[in-house]
Amino acid sequence: MTLRSTPLVLLAMFVLAPTSAEAGGFTVARYAGEHGEPTTDNPTAIYFNPAGLALGTGWRVYAEGIFALRTVQYDRPQLAISNVLDPGDAGSGTPADAMDTNSGKASLSNLIISPFIGAATDFGVPNLGVGIAFFAPMGGQAEWDKNDKYAGSTEYPGAEDGVQRWSTIEGELRSLYLAIGGAYRLPGPRLSFGAGVNLIRSNVETVRARNATGTDDLVTSTGTVLEGRSLIDVHGYAASVSAGVIWEPMERMWVGASYQAQPGFGNNTQSGTLTNKFGAGGVEESDIRLEQELPDVTRIGFRYQPTTQVEVRLSGDFQRWSVFENQCFLDGSMPKDQTSCALDENGAQEPGSMGVVVNIPRRWKNTYGVRGGGSYWLSPDLELNGGVAFDSSAVPDETIDVSLLDQNKLFAIAGVRWAVIPHNLVLGLTLNNVFYFKRTVAPRERDADDKQIGPEPPSSVPDGAGTYKQNVFYVNLGAEYLF
Repeated sequence: MTLRSTPLVLLAMFVLAPTSAEAGGFTVARYAGEHGEPTTDNPTAIYFNPAGLALGTGWRVYAEGIFALRTVQYDRPQLAISNVLDPGDAGSGTPADAMDTNSGKASLSNLIISPFIGAATDFGVPNLGVGIAFFAPMGGQAEWDKNDKYAGSTEYPGAEDGVQRWSTIEGELRSLYLAIGGAYRLPGPRLSFGAGVNLIRSNVETVRARNATGTDDLVTSTGTVLEGRSLIDVHGYAASVSAGVIWEPMERMWVGASYQAQPGFGNNTQSGTLTNKFGAGGVEESDIRLEQELPDVTRIGFRYQPTTQVEVRLSGDFQRWSVFENQCFLDGSMPKDQTSCALDENGAQEPGSMGVVVNIPRRWKNTYGVRGGGSYWLSPDLELNGGVAFDSSAVPDETIDVSLLDQNKLFAIAGVRWAVIPHNLVLGLTLNNVFYFKRTVAPRERDADDKQIGPEPPSSVPDGAGTYKQNVFYVNLGAEYLF
């Protein structure tokens, strides 16, 4: 096994929840630095393309980690406020003299550390590859800064948690994968094919501001506090599969394609509890069930070594986020076959829909990503690499919020690999910066009575309009042992 034929696995990252640094939606699979792509022959092939497991020899054991700093700024305009309550007005809303409780700037700055662990081997059988890995290709976590102006306020106690609190205050959304894969290479046609099976544990744990009307109203016209809190804590298990092929049309050239199926093959169900406290009322906890669909992913890639010192790479992916239409929370005390999340285009329940407690409309779009890069070996044991990438946003303007924020983005990547013990121990460092495009979303339209036109119950949510800025800088540190 040569060092060049087993590029170092550089990292894993699962920062996100309200999105983070990675691909479309909340997919965060940027493992292996510049070598994490659909023709790779390192153990991350178990995710990017299991056919690549057959391209290496011997045992390959690796451990890697990422250190990521994510910063986000959100500026919510006053026109995004559901109802402004002037003195003497009937109904509920945000008092005109307290507009900054629901408009203005919010920010976060979170440091996240995440591991990726895996191994691959041929068991001494030529052209065979088998691997196992643990990773988190979807999700992450976030905690927003406090609004110190309202710290300890008794008039508007919820405002301390920031103007973004109606979407999230803090939370975690994550899918953990335990994957097993195998591959075989046909020497004659130089064709490798592989497949994998994934056991997936997904969870959502988040707290947000909420009231019974689905608006951002703080108080009634008499000053009674309406704002409350909702805590969602659900988890579930699912399975999925992957498959891929890699063809070597000529020496030192690889062309690959792979497919990762949807978690749960379409239905990603999680069970747990919803805890509500609205206004001055008491705490109520109920059993709920989350139903949603997560995407499948198709990848293609090309890798070529024109000389023994140079390698160039090009890859792309397509993620079917259009299946992520809703995050529908159903009454967990009802039998599953008696509940149904059938909603019309306005988010209202259709005839026959039963047991819907609350729904968060998503209606995301399919995404695509393209990536180009290369490596240059200063010596057989020292490699410099780098690249650039672009990923499109999955989130449409009408359903954007800070809980699952996404924007078009550019990646800049630079790294180094050093074989400290040639052919046995390789250390790697990669520096990555994700430049998210600034995004401004206009407030919802209003009707003749100055009421916002938005999703109807049970899908009513406060307006996520405003200006979004974010940046993620992360460092990949990895070590791979070959024997």
